[in-house]
Formats: sequence, C-alpha cells, structure tokens
Amino acid sequence: MEFHFRQDRGKIKRLLAIHLPVTDLQVTAAWYTEHLGLTLLNMNGAAAELAAIDRGETVYPTLILTKTSSGHRLIYEKNGRPRSMVMMHASNLEGLREKLAGAGVTVTLPHADQEEDGCGRFFEAVDPSGNRIQIQANDGEPPADHARVEAIFNLEIPVSDVRRSARFYADVLGFQLIREPDDQLAIVKTGPFYACRFGYKDVQEFGFFLFRHEERTTLHFEDDTGKVQQCLILQADDPAALYKHLASEGHVVAETTGSATGRRSFDIVDPDGNRIQVVSLGAPPSIESMAAEYDTIKR
Repeated sequence: MEFHFRQDRGKIKRLLAIHLPVTDLQVTAAWYTEHLGLTLLNMNGAAAELAAIDRGETVYPTLILTKTSSGHRLIYEKNGRPRSMVMMHASNLEGLREKLAGAGVTVTLPHADQEEDGCGRFFEAVDPSGNRIQIQANDGEPPADHARVEAIFNLEIPVSDVRRSARFYADVLGFQLIREPDDQLAIVKTGPFYACRFGYKDVQEFGFFLFRHEERTTLHFEDDTGKVQQCLILQADDPAALYKHLASEGHVVAETTGSATGRRSFDIVDPDGNRIQVVSLGAPPSIESMAAEYDTIKR
C-alpha cells in the first residue's frame, strides 16, 4: 500500500524511552553494553539509561533499566510460547547472533517458534534479568561491518481488543495506522523511522504491534520504592494542548511537576489500563530529573 505519514500538531511526536524492569542493575546494564553494543548514558543506584549512538548522536528511544524486585518482565505468552515485547534493529543480524551465542547468551534460531510474518529476519535473546529482546533485520538489507544493535525501535503490546486499542493509539494519540486492524493485529507508528534513521526508501515502516491477547499483561510496574514506572515515555510537541484534549476525554490519570526541573508531564491510560507518560519536546530528561518529577503529583 502507498505510505503516507501524518503528524498532527498537539499529538504524539515520538517514543522517547522504554522502561525495562531488571533484577540486578549493574549486571544487566553491563550485558547490554557488552553484548548488544549500547552506550551507557548515565546511571544511579536505581536506574541506568542506555542508547544506540550513531555518529555521536543518541538514537531515540533510549532504554531505561529500572531496578525492581517485583518480578515483572516485558514478556508475555502467546499460544504457549514466550514472546518478547521490546524490539531492536541490527543489520548484521547473523553476526550479532553468532557473537551472542559464542558468549553463552541464550538466543533462539532466526524465526524459531514464530510464524512467518513478512517482517524480516529476527531472533530473540534473554538478558540476565529475564527480559526477552527481539533483534530484527530487514530482508535484503546489507549487513553492517559491526555486530551490534543500531537502534531500539519497536514494541509488541498485548491487548485485549485490537480494534479498540488501534482507535486509541491512532485517533486519541495521533499515531499513524499502518494497515486496517483485524481481530488479531494492528500496527501503528509515530514517524518515518527507517527512512530517517537508515535512509531506506522501499521498506515498510513499523511501529507498535498491537497483538490480541486474552491474558492481561501490564506494561507499567513498581520499582523498589513503590513508584509506578511507565514502560512507555512519549514526547509531544504541544503537551498543553494534548493534555487538555486527553483530560476532557478522561484519559489522564496523573499530572506531575518536577520540583528540580520545572518540567511538566502527565500520565494517561490506554484501553487495557497501561500507564503511559507524556512529556514535552526539548532536551530529554535524565534519569535523575525523571525521578524528581514524582516529587509533586496531582491526581
């Protein structure tokens, strides 16, 4: 189908960060830097932020590892098989898989226990905290001369009603609907990722995969201080307008003001009750400033 990208002012601009629950912060952060080639941006006793770096620039979204003893992980089961929720891109897919397997990392075979979906080649790896990460490359894509992840770019979200969730992400938040949803799958995205990041002109852009799933699998979780960590952090170009619209529709559950930064953000809930944070554009917040934003909460 012909692709048209729509970006509505006042709606969501991009996925800024993904919160990932981990058991051992230092061990897991070292795993992502050593095995996947991500760069550690900053770290404190409770969280670590990592990203792919390209020509000295951070490629968003970043990955924020947050220490928790809750046991929550970003995985779910479909047809009795574990599936990853976080997707990353590596053009040298076979080289990276060989590197991981040689280091003793648990990896699947390409497309192992997965249906052929036309989305390119991929395999899955398991980090030290039990999170399952899908690493993907496009069919026909020339491999790079390195074996590392080049971007954190996608999420697979289990939902109870695909069409209802597709309407929320497309109509309420302004995501691009890639194809007409059916009972099992919808795909939405926030921008022309492949075209901007890799210069590909003939590759279908992907975003969030909304998969039908009977058992509720929440994205948010509590850290060891009892604070809710939203796995999705979205940026908006006009958060005030978006806040007004979403609040009038009953989607806003909390508004936050950072005492240290002055940055205002708010939480919304999707149709399955997942908490999502929305922040303004501008300089991305550090993990310290994001933690400070919980100092003042208006409910």
